[in-house]
Amino acid sequence: MHDSSGPHERPGTPEFHEIEAHELKQGQRLLLPDGKDSAEILEVDTVLDDYGHAALYFAVLDNHLNLRVAHGTRVRVARGKGGRPADLLFSGAAGSTSGSTAARGPAGPAAPEPASREPRGAGLSGTEPGAPGPATAEPYRTDAAPARTETEVLVSTEPHATEPPAAGASPAAVPQAPLRGPSEITLETGEVVVVPGAAPASSPGPRPELLARIPALEEKPEELMRAIDAAHPGRHAVNELAGRLAKGINVKSGACLSDLRELAFELYVGQDDAENALKVADLLAVLPYDGNPARWASIESALGLASHLARKEGDEERAEAYGELLRTPDTAETDPFRARMAERVRQRALNAPNLYDKEVSRAAAAKDHAEERAWRMLRLGSLLHLRAHGGSTVFAQEELDRRIDVELGAVRP
Repeated sequence: MHDSSGPHERPGTPEFHEIEAHELKQGQRLLLPDGKDSAEILEVDTVLDDYGHAALYFAVLDNHLNLRVAHGTRVRVARGKGGRPADLLFSGAAGSTSGSTAARGPAGPAAPEPASREPRGAGLSGTEPGAPGPATAEPYRTDAAPARTETEVLVSTEPHATEPPAAGASPAAVPQAPLRGPSEITLETGEVVVVPGAAPASSPGPRPELLARIPALEEKPEELMRAIDAAHPGRHAVNELAGRLAKGINVKSGACLSDLRELAFELYVGQDDAENALKVADLLAVLPYDGNPARWASIESALGLASHLARKEGDEERAEAYGELLRTPDTAETDPFRARMAERVRQRALNAPNLYDKEVSRAAAAKDHAEERAWRMLRLGSLLHLRAHGGSTVFAQEELDRRIDVELGAVRP
């Protein structure tokens, strides 16, 4: 048996077993690649590929290292010797006093345990316990505040934060409770666990001031599709896409969003119709970020093109609006650990983007012009994204503009 008191214990064979990479989670002790030391996992962040599937896992360890584990890899973790700190905190019976866990604020006394496991709101306004209260009878609202978790109830230092507003008071008249700050939880083992503070909720959609910079479409989207189809007779790529979209546009369909994105690029690159290309791109630009990577891929691609087209027209304010909409996912993550990890991955992608140099060179050497054009179109999309997003410390704006012009000259007929 080995001593597990330190953060980097020497693993013995009986205490470690293999698991899949997707089973990694906070609190596990992971055997490091050298096969000698191990460290506890503080956070696991999942990186998705372009198809929306898990591709890589970033494990933040207590020895100040970040370990990358590919999806499908088998790793070795220590067999459980008891629950994690959070499991120990909530495993006891409600209301127990002997050997229970103490939850403290940064400098305050222990917060009391809830007296009952009844849902909050039971018994309010004359309702019986177990019957749906006023909060459950109200229809679902996207702007409603999220329910507080059990962790927040136990460590909260604002005892009145969850009290319902007085009868007849408007929501705007009720002051918002301050965000919960970080708290310390002392376990019966003597360990101290720091619970991060609550983060503000992200915006449910594009900000109105950004949308105000984008002119509203004067006609219905289906009418626009029919007009585009009529303006480009004999152009098979445009006629096929516009004819399909003229039957109806469903913004919740990933395939429909992909068709809109493809049509916008075909109009600008293939037909040199920047005006209609910008109108089609605007249909995607005003859609909110919903966390779906497959849907967002079409939207962010259209935002990059729209920003370029607005800049070509000399409308820098409108181009910047597209850029701000493109950066919406950068601030969508509210968890501090995940936000920091996502920022690292994002900055790496901005400074070392995939511009498909090897693929373009290979297709050019084989004289496969169709393949070369397909790769150059992907490169053009990456350059437009970099230019609209900004933030790269490697590529200056002037260099990106030059490269975009080079790619446009290479892919246009």
